[in-house]
Amino acid sequence: MVDKALSSIAVGAVLCVIGFVPYVFYQYRQYGRFSGTRLAWMAGLMVYVTGLVAYTLFPLPDAQWCDGSRGSLELDPWVYFRQIWRDHQAGMSWMSILTGWNVMQMVLNVLLFMPLGVIVRHLWKAGVIRTTLVGFVVSLLIESTQYTGNWFTAACPYRVADVNDLMTNTLGAFLGGLVAMVIPRFTADADTMERTRGQAKPVTRSRRLAGVLFDLVVQVIIICVTQVGAVLLYVFVGGGRREDTALAKVVQGSANLMTQVESIAVIMVFALVGSGASLGQRVVYLKPAPRWRWPRLWLVVRAMLGLGGALIAVYWVRFGGWIAAGWVVVGLVWVLIDPRGMSFTLAGCDLVDSRGTPPVDPDSQADGRGSASSGEAPESIVDGTNSR
Repeated sequence: MVDKALSSIAVGAVLCVIGFVPYVFYQYRQYGRFSGTRLAWMAGLMVYVTGLVAYTLFPLPDAQWCDGSRGSLELDPWVYFRQIWRDHQAGMSWMSILTGWNVMQMVLNVLLFMPLGVIVRHLWKAGVIRTTLVGFVVSLLIESTQYTGNWFTAACPYRVADVNDLMTNTLGAFLGGLVAMVIPRFTADADTMERTRGQAKPVTRSRRLAGVLFDLVVQVIIICVTQVGAVLLYVFVGGGRREDTALAKVVQGSANLMTQVESIAVIMVFALVGSGASLGQRVVYLKPAPRWRWPRLWLVVRAMLGLGGALIAVYWVRFGGWIAAGWVVVGLVWVLIDPRGMSFTLAGCDLVDSRGTPPVDPDSQADGRGSASSGEAPESIVDGTNSR
């Protein structure tokens, strides 16, 4: 059981890492802001789901086990209670009965689905009835999966599909929904966030770093797509013949050159089009505001002082990898000091919300702290946690 718990946590953590960037992207496009609490709830849901899978489907059977034993279908909703009564009639004490496997199995089934009720109610604002229905559907899917041997993909049906599990799981989701009513909902309200999606927000350090993260992901995608395309081209041109070293060198060299051109071109195109913001900055609703004459020139300079400079160092400068690493480290540290970062500061550009001017907290304005680019924002603005 401990192994299953640790395995489910590990798998859930891996899925959270894989889904981190896509989910943050979804948050910005759906809500216009980042919510750390909703991200934490989704991570918890991911770990919880992997735990359900681990406890209900694994370990898988082998052919030898299937020869001597099979799963079954239990449709008697009173089987546990009959067994409890038989144990009592046999002289077992109530303490032994209550701590025995029959009772503990019912209790564990209820406890297993209570977190689902809490998560569904807090994350999606579902009522108790809807939360209970979700628990019923999820449990029915699990029992159906067990009855069909993982939908006929296992060697044989190897677990008991039990109507009692369906009942106790549904009860657990119902109780979880009730518990969620009396505990604080530590998550941003989705409806409130959607209503304020078009409103400008303060430029925070986390928001700036999110833009950098998206830009880095774009570059990784460019590299991967180009290199995979080179491999496919080599296979297609080679026609399945033995390894052709000369052809491989030509294709690889062309792929490397294309990667370099594409990487720099993406940065330059976005610097020359529209607001001049990078793709990552546009995702998080940020844009540069040049202070000096010839603003488009300084937008290009800004782009090349940022990720563009690091890429040029990597591709075309000796020991460029070390230079680029230092470049990135300095840039990240600079963002922690000033949300504009190194590139915006050196190019004389302010960093503003592309949706307009964010509201200023009157209290912070009174003591001189109400700056849109200060990098700090009230939690209610950044996360929406007090919007309930």
